[in-house]
Amino acid sequence: MKRLYSLALLGLLSACAPAQIQRTQANTNALPFQADFTDAGVTWVAGGKAFVARAPSFRVQPAPLPTPAVAAAWVGSVAWGALPDAGLIVTLDGPPETQVVGRAVRLSHQRVYLQDGSAVTYSGSAADGLLGFPAAVLTGGDGEEYALVGGNLYRPGSPPTLLSAGAQSYLYSLPGRGAATANVPTVQTDAGLYRLTGAALERLDGAGKTVTSLPHGPGLIGTVGGRIVTLSAAGQLRVFLSDLREVRP
Repeated sequence: MKRLYSLALLGLLSACAPAQIQRTQANTNALPFQADFTDAGVTWVAGGKAFVARAPSFRVQPAPLPTPAVAAAWVGSVAWGALPDAGLIVTLDGPPETQVVGRAVRLSHQRVYLQDGSAVTYSGSAADGLLGFPAAVLTGGDGEEYALVGGNLYRPGSPPTLLSAGAQSYLYSLPGRGAATANVPTVQTDAGLYRLTGAALERLDGAGKTVTSLPHGPGLIGTVGGRIVTLSAAGQLRVFLSDLREVRP
């Protein structure tokens, strides 16, 4: 099935790619490490490769792709990846599906963002976008779109709305309220704020005081089914209860 999926994608690439396109060796060190966490599980890209680990087993499945992926996101229970060199977004597991969208570089739960900041829906319809390359995007806890462009936090629109100048580099959702930024990977839940400092996994209370801390390497963090899940660039997943007791996936 994986081989048939790859061949189908390659056929589509041959049919729709412009004749003048130039292929170059991808610099995998420059490709993003990015992940999306929902109750469905975790999907991510690292070094141009895409992966899906569905809850509750969290068994890691690599996606067979013909060109490097730079972003992954859940749309409901379906994991999608962005392949800018091919001008496509594709499903990463399950029934293969593709959309020709152009040079997609970031994905939220609702929109596909292209290199110039313009946006489309997953069905290919035009949507409110941004002015400039989006460093990070997400669908916030209020259902609105948020993005980091040029170090500032925006809400996409016509024109985009500047929400915060000089925002920090990590964008995370606020349950029921929108989005915020932090200087390290962070996730907000009803039980508190959790962050990865590069050396530790920390839980903070409402006043910003660290109440629990344990050794942990660098990575990304999110929630799946009410549990805290961390992910390393090498693909190691760890699962914790709200008090940071580690449990097996």
